[in-house]
Amino acid sequence: MIRSEPRWPSYAFVFAAAGFLLLHFRQTAVNAAPAATHLHTAAAAPPADQCDWVGSGGGGRGVRPVYLRCSRGAVSWRYPRGALRIVLQGGGGRSFRGCVKVSGPARVYLEAKGTLRPVYNPSDGKHEALHRCFHSRGPVAALYVEADEPPTVGRTRVKLQYDLEFSHLVDDEGECRPCSKEELSEAYCQSDLVARGTVRAVEKRPEIDAAELVLRVTKMLRRVDELADDNEVDTGDIYRKEVRIRVPSLCDARHGEGEFVIMAKKRLGDLTLVCAPRLEAWAEAVRELQSAPCVLKS
Repeated sequence: MIRSEPRWPSYAFVFAAAGFLLLHFRQTAVNAAPAATHLHTAAAAPPADQCDWVGSGGGGRGVRPVYLRCSRGAVSWRYPRGALRIVLQGGGGRSFRGCVKVSGPARVYLEAKGTLRPVYNPSDGKHEALHRCFHSRGPVAALYVEADEPPTVGRTRVKLQYDLEFSHLVDDEGECRPCSKEELSEAYCQSDLVARGTVRAVEKRPEIDAAELVLRVTKMLRRVDELADDNEVDTGDIYRKEVRIRVPSLCDARHGEGEFVIMAKKRLGDLTLVCAPRLEAWAEAVRELQSAPCVLKS
């Protein structure tokens, strides 16, 4: 199959002229958004902390600004026309790694040093479940989303999920190396799921550039309930007997004997591996660490 080269967005001239002006007129632009557009906010969050955006249509050949200030959320754009400029800022004033999962009739680009770097194209031949990741330059990153022209028949919605990670544990170069004892304690306390178990299988998933560890759980150590308002931590005995954990293909994950402590974070709806020490190594780290961000269990 022959793949065409990424098409440069037809709205590039609009973006180049208006990019930083949109930041200056942020509040005016949000207040003036069409009535068909509304912002979802967390119940107790101030108005500036938008996590999700839902809208429809567009402003002809203009660029509509969207400002999101959470570490994860989603954009849903029905009957897309024109373009969106999505500004991501997770807080803390730090650089971050962002990942998105995109579907629908639009192309997505990352603003980078005055250029637009392709992130998603519906005809690029890649699986929609693929995590498409990038690094910010500073505490803010902007994605430019251009709707198909003319609109694609039968496809009326663009959906973009995003996830921003600020920990040094998400460094691409170190993603496959074993975690140090200090990194293990950080990963334990920041992970959405920590469980003891044995690896039943490693399934290669080249279409999403990953492998999946099929973990048979023997003991649940820590689990964050995303549905709870206060991100409640559950350490009870109720759990699924098996869980699937994503590992990047470049790590060349293989089946190993024995019991492991799997630490994973939820990214775009999928559990992704952070650290995976053997049980013996984890128990030794718990004994030797003099301090930790939370109570460690083995």
